[in-house]
Amino acid sequence: MYVKICGIRTPTDARSAIDAGADAIGIILSSDSPRSVSRRRAEAIIEAASGRVETVCVTTSRSPADLRMICSLSPDAVQIYHPLSLPDRFITITDWDGISDPPEGSDRLLLDPSRGRGIPMDIDHAEAAIRRTDLPVILAGGLTPASVPGVIHSLHPAGLDVSSGVEQRPGLKDPILMEAFLRACRGGV
Repeated sequence: MYVKICGIRTPTDARSAIDAGADAIGIILSSDSPRSVSRRRAEAIIEAASGRVETVCVTTSRSPADLRMICSLSPDAVQIYHPLSLPDRFITITDWDGISDPPEGSDRLLLDPSRGRGIPMDIDHAEAAIRRTDLPVILAGGLTPASVPGVIHSLHPAGLDVSSGVEQRPGLKDPILMEAFLRACRGGV
C-alpha cells in the first residue's frame, strides 16, 4: 500500500519519513497551510529525498504561474485541488469529493473531505467512493497510528496520506509517530 507523509517542511523530516518507510513525501507550496514552504525550502527537501521516495508537490493554488513554478522543481508528482493541466511527465494526484465524476487526467485520486484539516473521514462515504472508480484512491483525513488499521481493514484503499496525525504540532513532524504510522500501515501493530 502506498503511504505518503504530507506537509514535510524540512530535509530532516523528509529523511525521517524515508527512514520510517514512507513511499512518498508531500511538500506544500503556494498555499495558506501552516505547512506551506518556500520554493527554496522545497528545493532542499526534494534534493534530500530525490531517488529515495516519490516527491509530491501539493498546491491549492489556481494560478498557472504557481503551477509552472512547482513543475520547475521537477517533483515526481503534483497534487492539485483545482482543474489545472499538468505536463504528462508528472503523476497527477487530484482532490476528489467521491461523489462527482473523477477529474479527467488524474493518475490517482485523493479523498480528503476535511481538505487537510485532519478531520476523520466518513467510512461509508469513502467506501462508496472507492467503488465508483477504477483509479487508485488515496484516503486522508484524521488518520493516526491508532486509527489506520481499522481504515485499512474496512476499506482496503490504494493508499493513505497523513500529515497532522504524525505531528507534534502543525508543521513539526514526529519521527516516532511517523514510524508508528508506517508500522501500523504495514501490519506491524
